[in-house]
Amino acid sequence: MQSRFGWGLSVSQWFIFLLANALALPIVLGQAFGLESADIAGLMQRTLMLVGLSSLLQVAVGHRYPVADGPAGSWAIVFVVMAYIGRAQGYEGGEILRLLAGGVLVAGAIMLVLGLARQTHRLLFLFTPLVTGCFMLLLVIQLSGVFVRGMVTDPRSGVMTMPVAAIGLLVFIGVLLCSFSRHAVVRTYAVLVGIVLGWGAFTLFGLSASTLPDTASGVQWPAIFVFGWPRLDMGMLVVAVLFSLLLISNQVAAITAISSVVDEEQSDMKQALNRSSWASGISHLMAGGLATIAVVPLPVTAGFIQLTGDKRRGPFMLACICLALVSLFPAAVGFLSLLPAPVANAALLATFIKLVMLAFQLLTKYPLDQRAGTILGVTMLLGVGCMFLPTELYRDWPGLAQYLLGNGLLTGTLIALAMEQLWRKTA
Repeated sequence: MQSRFGWGLSVSQWFIFLLANALALPIVLGQAFGLESADIAGLMQRTLMLVGLSSLLQVAVGHRYPVADGPAGSWAIVFVVMAYIGRAQGYEGGEILRLLAGGVLVAGAIMLVLGLARQTHRLLFLFTPLVTGCFMLLLVIQLSGVFVRGMVTDPRSGVMTMPVAAIGLLVFIGVLLCSFSRHAVVRTYAVLVGIVLGWGAFTLFGLSASTLPDTASGVQWPAIFVFGWPRLDMGMLVVAVLFSLLLISNQVAAITAISSVVDEEQSDMKQALNRSSWASGISHLMAGGLATIAVVPLPVTAGFIQLTGDKRRGPFMLACICLALVSLFPAAVGFLSLLPAPVANAALLATFIKLVMLAFQLLTKYPLDQRAGTILGVTMLLGVGCMFLPTELYRDWPGLAQYLLGNGLLTGTLIALAMEQLWRKTA
């Protein structure tokens, strides 16, 4: 009985972790593209379906680790930049989304071919501990701004308010304290406890939505090519090719991070990367067809596992199936959308601490000499600097330059890759 109860809690916690990582970006993208509420609800439904299926595919036949797939922050930045630049130039949101869907499909095809041909591992020489550490650190810096903003912002008004910020901060601190508890049960379900108590506090103080959104009843299958057939231009084609490198670095980072916290014997990096590559290719093709943002393995899952100590594949796989099934019921998706975004952001932000630790472990795996220190410094300065450039500054530039300047993670990772290969180590 106790074992079943423990399994139920583990499945619930994994389900909420998957859900919390998937909920925010569809809302952000829907608002950026000026979509109607019904379109945003559909985007959320398709995203939840994709997250559940992609995560299940990866753990079953891909890299085979319990790693949550979630909307790619790197792709999200390209989507948002394109939304604002495209709308400023008079394009409709649906037309821009068709172009982005084309880029996602091309990137997916590249990943699929590399994985099926078992050639992805040949690119491993590019992703040294220094490059992977830079990528993970840039990823944390880029996403931390999104999550901190989400933690303190009232979702109803879009502004920072003291009650929301206080509850978000308390959830963040509470999850951290639970992770240090002497009791294994409290440590294991720290994220779940934080989200449940935070949601309760939001409800108690009347800060969350009290009524369910209007949704269709019964089962509703996700629509395909909602905004029309995908299209492609030369700028997006180049970005898709560059993003394939970024996606490989993301997979290397996720597999490296998770393998350091999962004790059970797993297959080597080459096999895991090749399998993960073709599985990611399939998920990208699904994302293009579902007209939603592509998903990638989330390195932050390693922090979640370290925080909770739950390394089992069984509860994770069951949570993936549950999420995919729940996405078929619009009423259930509407209820889950009531989860206060500040609570979800605060709980997930606590898991980033472990990811920062893993990034520095990689960066200091070898002596940080003048060469390595310079590469790290240049990568951080230019990569982080691009994150703060206003879109108005480069909206008249060619499409490729807009994609690069608008995505500090992509720019920084490419700089680290180039410097690591061109600046050879002295004997």
